[in-house]
Amino acid sequence: MEAIPELVAFDVETTGLNSSEGDRIIEIALIRLRKDSIIEKLVTLLNPEMKIPPEVSSIHGITDEMVKDAPCFRDIAERVLDFIKDSILLIHNADFDISFLKKEFEMCGMEFPEIKIIDTLSIARNSFGFPGNSLYRIAVHYDMDTGGLHRAEADAMTAYKIYRRFCDELSQEQHN
Repeated sequence: MEAIPELVAFDVETTGLNSSEGDRIIEIALIRLRKDSIIEKLVTLLNPEMKIPPEVSSIHGITDEMVKDAPCFRDIAERVLDFIKDSILLIHNADFDISFLKKEFEMCGMEFPEIKIIDTLSIARNSFGFPGNSLYRIAVHYDMDTGGLHRAEADAMTAYKIYRRFCDELSQEQHN
């Protein structure tokens, strides 16, 4: 199997589940990895300029107090664009995360770039038979640490570790 390319593991935490109904990104993680080494990362809380619903805070632990002095997405939009353009993004449940990223760029009057995406959720659904395909359920299946899940950096790194396991297992299947 060919070597794993340089990837940008990506995850967001949000104020809710629907970018088209006004929910916003409150934490973003972009982690550039090459040969299992972190080359560069952009991880930050973001001020969504709205209240975080308590039921959402109870999931990821991010509160209004934590984001009140954080930058807004528009403050880091250029950095995010520079980070992702010409990259391969690795995401668990890409449709969700990308919908939020596209909405944030749109609100800044910026074009979303053409990018390549690897979605570990799609790989799980198409190539494996897990009882559940959430990041948490797959991490538990592989006996990975799940302590920091539901925070962007931990989720992005877990998606990367899961992707590596998927590559190893699918490569072994090809050789059998």
